[in-house]
Parts: sequence; structure tokens; C-alpha cells
Amino acid sequence: MSAVKPFAKKTLAVLLCWSVCLSLCACNKSDSSESETVTETTASVDGIEPVTPEKPTYSFPQFLKNNADSISIYSNVVFNSFDSQTMNATVGEQPFKSVKCDMSFASGTYYRYYSEDKKGLVDAEGNVMLNAGYSQIVMIRPDAFLLTAEDGTESYAFIDENGIITTEGDGKNNWFMSETPLQLLATEATDNQPITYYLEAANGKVVYNKYWDYMESNNLDIPCTASYSAYLGDAYFYIVFDKYYNYKIYEGSYATVEVYAEGSYGSCFILDSDDYAEITSMLDSFGTSSKPKASPTTPNTDYVKFVFGNAKKSAVTISSDGFCYTEELSEDGVSYKYFSLLSEQCFADIIKWINTTLSKEYVK
Repeated sequence: MSAVKPFAKKTLAVLLCWSVCLSLCACNKSDSSESETVTETTASVDGIEPVTPEKPTYSFPQFLKNNADSISIYSNVVFNSFDSQTMNATVGEQPFKSVKCDMSFASGTYYRYYSEDKKGLVDAEGNVMLNAGYSQIVMIRPDAFLLTAEDGTESYAFIDENGIITTEGDGKNNWFMSETPLQLLATEATDNQPITYYLEAANGKVVYNKYWDYMESNNLDIPCTASYSAYLGDAYFYIVFDKYYNYKIYEGSYATVEVYAEGSYGSCFILDSDDYAEITSMLDSFGTSSKPKASPTTPNTDYVKFVFGNAKKSAVTISSDGFCYTEELSEDGVSYKYFSLLSEQCFADIIKWINTTLSKEYVK
């Protein structure tokens, strides 16, 4: 009997375990079945349907239409050494009783007066600075006038540091007429200071009083006597000189932008380094999902295209359906092309950025 009793206990324990397991399985099956039944009944009774996300909304950037004529790679002027329209202004009310004037120069610093058919210059108090003896006088620089005689002969009048007008050139006041008006120079590197570049005028003054990380001459497609590219950190600029060596500084183009939306097309440039940093960061933040081999995008699908870079270019085209086509040109000239897939919201966000941020470069 003592040998049989342990065996019986073991058998009983096994049977109990099987009983518990079967009960648990039955409960789980019953719970699962009830849960499924409840879910199905709820969907059927309440009419619950899968939620379809709304399509992102956007609108074509109107500034691309309204400002189309003024959009160019030279739209962002950051400095103008001489604005001829504001420096040469027509006189309304006569400023003096002693002489009659028809033009004001440098915001009333000087006036062009006339006596019969001859013209001369007076200062802000009406004192004669240049006797009337010319058929035409115009201001051509902040410190110089162009004088035209009756026979068409041209000469110059110069303004010295004290505001005195003279017709005698001394090599400094008429530096823009010299054989070498500008020199591109570089500083020497030191332990604490790298090489910097600058333009020095023939009068010994540094153009724009500015030193750049790098400079080089260039050939631009606008009328000019000389032009240079200047780089400072991640930003770069064009310095463009006219025939009298007045100059304008334009911030360069960091990318071209094409937009086709709602049946309209327009294009512009990214002309601000902060905007360039913002949009590249924005594009990088989108990320991608799968990378299909080809996009089902149709020719009429709305899209935005960015072309970045100069020598080394990359182009990114994002369509409203979320497909992104990227083409990168490596330094060895090999082109890499691939598709990726973004959220459709990304396209709407880019259009919004163009409407709210990029437009400020053109709508002043």
C-alpha cells in the first residue's frame, strides 16, 4: 500500500493540472468570441467607418504672378552706394530768392541753379559753388558731378571731404577715372587670423569697408564695368560696379524654385542665406518611407522643384501626391537619381513656406 499511494497522488495532480488548463482555454475562447461579437455588433449598429484623413490644402503663391516682372537673381540688393534717382531730385518749391533752381542733389546738400540757359551749383545756403556756365549738370557719384559744356564736352566737378566743390582732379577725387580703379587684394594669414580678401579703390579706401573669406572676379549677365563674387561664411554676394564705380551688392542665389499648382506656374530664387538654411533643414526633416523605382505622378500633378548649388548641383522635385524625385551631380560628374515617398502634408508645408517666408524676399 505504501508504494501505491505516491503513484495515486501523482496521477491525481496531473489530472487536476489538465482540468485547470482546459478550463482556462475554454474561458479564453469564450472571452475572445464574446469580444469579437461585441465589436462586430457595435460596428454594425453604430455605422462606424474607417477614418479617411483630409487632403492637405494649399494655394498657389500669388507673388509669383503679381511680382513676376521684378523677380530676378538680382532682386535682393543689400547695399547701394549711389541711388541716382534719390540723389538727383526735381525741385518743387524754390528754396532761395536769390537764384532759381531746378534740381536738388544729395537731399538738398546742393542745388542746380540756372541763369538764362546756363547752369551752375549752389550749396544748401544758396552760396554759389560753381558758376553758371554749363548746359547740363548731374550728380554721378556721392562725391562727383558730370558737367556738360554747350559744345558737348564733358568734365567733372569733385566734392572734397569738407564739401567744397572743385573741378581740379588730384588723383584721389578722380580715382574712378584711373587706369586701375580697383585692386583685389588679400591680407596675410596669422596664427589668430586667416587670410581675408578685399577690394581697394585707387584712392586707397577699402570698398564697403569689408573683408571677405574669399573673393573672385566674375562675368555677370547685366551691364557693368566690373563685378566680383564675395563669400562670407555660408553666404555669398555679387559686387557690381557701374561706369563711375558706384556699386551695388546683391546677395547671390542659393537655389531656384519652380512651382506648379492649381493650374498656374511661377519661378523665383532663394536669395537669403537664412531662408536657404531653413528650407534645406525643412527638407531634411521630412524623412522618407519606401523608395519606389518610379513615381506614378502624372504630368499635370502639382509640384515644387528646388535646384541647389552652382558647380555641384542637386535638384529635388516634390509632387502633391508625396513622391519626391532627387537628382544629385557628384564632383566627378556622375548623376545619381532616385525616388522617395513623403507624406502629402510635406508638399502643403512647402507651399506654405514659399507663401509666408520666401515671398518676403520679393514683396517689400
